[in-house]
Amino acid sequence: MILNTLKLGNFRVFRGDHEIDLTPEGPSGQKPIILFGGLNGAGKTSILTAVRLTLYGRRILGAKVSSEEYFQYLADCIHKPSGAERAPNSAYVRLMFSDSRGGQQHDYDVVRSWFRDTSGAVTENLQITRDEEVLSNLSHEQNQSFLNDLIPLGIADLFFFDGEKIAELAESKGNAALADAIQRLLGLDLVNKLRADLGVYIRNHSKGRLPEAIRQEAESLEAEYERRYAAYQHELESKEKLEDQLHNLRADIARLEQKIEAHGGAWYENQAAEKERMERLLAEQEIIRSQIRSLKGSLYPLALAPTALGTLLAQLDAESSFRTQLVTHQAAKRQAKALRNELAGALQGKEGLLDQAIEKAFGKNLKPPKKVEMVHDISDREIENLRHQITVEAPKQKKEVDELEKQLENLRHKISECATNLERAPDEQRIKPLYEQLTEAQIKQGRLNSQIEEKRENSKRELRAAMDCIRKLRKLEAEHQHQSDNVHAIEMAKSAREMLASYSNQAKISKIHELEYHFGESFKRLTRKWHNSLIPKIDPNTFGVQLAYSDGRIIEREQLSAGEKQIYATAMLEALGQASGRRLPIIIDTPLGRLDSKHRARVTENYFPNASHQVVLLSTDTEIRINEVAKAFKDAISKTYSLNFSNNSGETILVKGYF
Repeated sequence: MILNTLKLGNFRVFRGDHEIDLTPEGPSGQKPIILFGGLNGAGKTSILTAVRLTLYGRRILGAKVSSEEYFQYLADCIHKPSGAERAPNSAYVRLMFSDSRGGQQHDYDVVRSWFRDTSGAVTENLQITRDEEVLSNLSHEQNQSFLNDLIPLGIADLFFFDGEKIAELAESKGNAALADAIQRLLGLDLVNKLRADLGVYIRNHSKGRLPEAIRQEAESLEAEYERRYAAYQHELESKEKLEDQLHNLRADIARLEQKIEAHGGAWYENQAAEKERMERLLAEQEIIRSQIRSLKGSLYPLALAPTALGTLLAQLDAESSFRTQLVTHQAAKRQAKALRNELAGALQGKEGLLDQAIEKAFGKNLKPPKKVEMVHDISDREIENLRHQITVEAPKQKKEVDELEKQLENLRHKISECATNLERAPDEQRIKPLYEQLTEAQIKQGRLNSQIEEKRENSKRELRAAMDCIRKLRKLEAEHQHQSDNVHAIEMAKSAREMLASYSNQAKISKIHELEYHFGESFKRLTRKWHNSLIPKIDPNTFGVQLAYSDGRIIEREQLSAGEKQIYATAMLEALGQASGRRLPIIIDTPLGRLDSKHRARVTENYFPNASHQVVLLSTDTEIRINEVAKAFKDAISKTYSLNFSNNSGETILVKGYF
């Protein structure tokens, strides 16, 4: 199957008529990739939705959606222009594709259009053209059945999917998502329906001659089963609706987070911390400045004039020495005079010898010291105190001031950086409403997760109750089977049911083995090297997937990172597609949303170029960077488109080229 052209008319963000060529260029499979680029809200999901809506109509919303809900959905899909421009009252989606059946190729042109009248009522029209001939003999419902048979929705879900939603295959508690995919892949849902119909036949024909009390008990069990099973389906449908809401909410949260980031949200989030940091830095700055002022008002200035202070100390030392010498000289003179007077009488006539002896004894102390001008005339103790302050304390305080100045300069840089960060923070009035919206959305997300889990548990409870009714019915039938008028027919029906059960089991086991092989090869190809020895095993009863290394070590799905879970889900979808045996195009919206750079590189190089003969990718600018992808990916690209949304006109413009 090849998707050739998609046409949109006033569909969602696409105003007016748009025609998109999707045909791959070159020989089949060599250049399969059609790459769309667009920011969030630019219309990527609208393209995937348009393809699915064209083919499946109401069924894309779920099996239990009412006509009223579906028509409201169609009304909401009509383009809504911004400003005062009048909104259109009709829209259409149109898909032209070719498909081969029984060795013969057919060209199809499917148009789904709808019109909303002045009362708000919506009218839908579906037209199918095959090989340029309109299938005019089919009613609307028959046209839809024709498309359903051509490409079953259960199969298409394995090929047309949202990259964010596929992680459910890896994240869902239990294995319901994988079990559902395998059931649809094998057509076991039809087998189960046939078995259920045979069960109804058996019960109805087993009532022939049953006693009234037994018949009433059987009818009561049947009614209880129908009620419980209807409740089970209702809970499942409610869960699916909630999951759709959750998916849309996650997209809204992502858009809000991007908008907050674009408005400087990171700076706003740190604003309080930056203000606190600024206050702390300013207080620390003031403390250091106070310490510097104190030191500079003390002995620090003495350290700034070492030459002058050296001269001062020399002068003080000279004055101190002169005083000491003068005192010594004066003391020597007194002692010499006293000695001379004492010895003068005894050495009368020998005064010359006496003077020589005294001069020799007192030496130079008798000579007056060299005169020094007394400038400062302070005590020796004061001189030593001053010397200590000049030579020890002042240099020490200078060293402290120098260190504090360094700290102060470092603080100035930090304060400047902090001030810059505070200036970058957006105005609170602009960004606070965005944070309020984000908080509200996150609270709603938590509520939805709780509601989904509640619906899941409710559905399990109702299903167990329904199955309990079936077991009781079978036991009742077995006990009273001999009283029926249709024993042979009942036996044949039971044999058919058993045969279908055996067929279902054998087909399931066979296909699971094939699925294990394809999944293992794909997972090894897409994930990192250290997972190359993983061997997958799928339980045919629970559909649980076990990943084990060749040495026996087990990896639980819960141990996988968010990116590895998406790789897991992608590999499982590729395996399911290969096991289906159908050659269908692949359309992936948000293909690399949860993957890190290494996983993205492996997926773009090893998966997309070989995933199918036609691969339509709907990517954001951060997922696929065309200048960074592998050559194998670039060589596989046929066409590129950019989706540019205009806030002024409220529409998306489609242009050739990628970002």
